[in-house]
Amino acid sequence: MPRALVLLSLLTFTACAPAGLAPTADAGAQVTGNPGEVFFFDASASTGEGLRYAWTLLDGPADAELLDADTDAALLVPSAEGEYRLAVEVCDRWGRCDVAETVALVGEVAQRAGAGSFGAVSFGGASFAAKKPWGKNQAPEAEATSRRSLGSLGSVKLDGSASSDPDGDALRYRWELVSRPTGSVLDDADISGGTTATASFTADVSGPYVFKLTVRDGALGDSVTLPAITLGLIDYDDPID
Repeated sequence: MPRALVLLSLLTFTACAPAGLAPTADAGAQVTGNPGEVFFFDASASTGEGLRYAWTLLDGPADAELLDADTDAALLVPSAEGEYRLAVEVCDRWGRCDVAETVALVGEVAQRAGAGSFGAVSFGGASFAAKKPWGKNQAPEAEATSRRSLGSLGSVKLDGSASSDPDGDALRYRWELVSRPTGSVLDDADISGGTTATASFTADVSGPYVFKLTVRDGALGDSVTLPAITLGLIDYDDPID
């Protein structure tokens, strides 16, 4: 077989998704609570490689604010009583997708169904399966620093490990690139460890970059935007003085 055809065959093979490993979506348990509370939905039991998440509100008696809809843990703030139906679509790195649904029962409909019996959480005084009282949930505090990597003027280390929660709740982290110099084509996806306490980033062009850290305890969040940090790349075509 000619070398070009062999190379084309290899490229075609590596681009194909492996058989039998399609993702499986899991939207988690149904949630109960009252209007104005924060309802927490967890799709972390979904399976697949390199999953991306997209939550949508399919139906409900009124509009509701849906937060963190592109993560495995979405937050819903319903404004009226009734049943809200949500779906999460999970897609793997090869573009194969699966969808699962769940519901939020708000107000009287939740009481008729037996509130607190479904194993999921709404914040604001509600409880979950084991009847654990959540009481008043306090917001976390985001703290972050940045510093250039040793030996590389074009890389930066981002550290949000000093963030804290007054209730001792576990925190979720999200780093965002909110500003970049002209000519840069990078975005949030280019932040290595973008959903961890410590992350890193390597610039593609010289100039100022601005990063933002958001931390959440599952219901409430806090954000901090770092001062611009100027990253420089060595241009080997520059004349030597």
